[in-house]
Amino acid sequence: MARPRSELSDILHELCENVYFQPPTGTKLVYPCIIYSNEQIESNHADNAPYALYVRYSIKYITRDPDNEVRFALARLPMCASEKFYTSDNLYHYPFRLYF
Repeated sequence: MARPRSELSDILHELCENVYFQPPTGTKLVYPCIIYSNEQIESNHADNAPYALYVRYSIKYITRDPDNEVRFALARLPMCASEKFYTSDNLYHYPFRLYF
């Protein structure tokens, strides 16, 4: 079954001090930071029944430093995939998709 979100939060806090889960609009973010949110539940099936459930999370690491190591640490997490990098407002955004 899917692991608790608190475990994921602990892992992300080891990588970055500022971690936000689904922050409301208007929340003042402190950079560098990790923002993550639920996307959907994925399941593996056998014999017409789900036998493994994973929650897919959208994770975004935002920083002013283009040469950071956190992006590599996130990419090394199991079942994590990097998505297209972009810049906005002089901040570097590193998006990932993670099944946990």
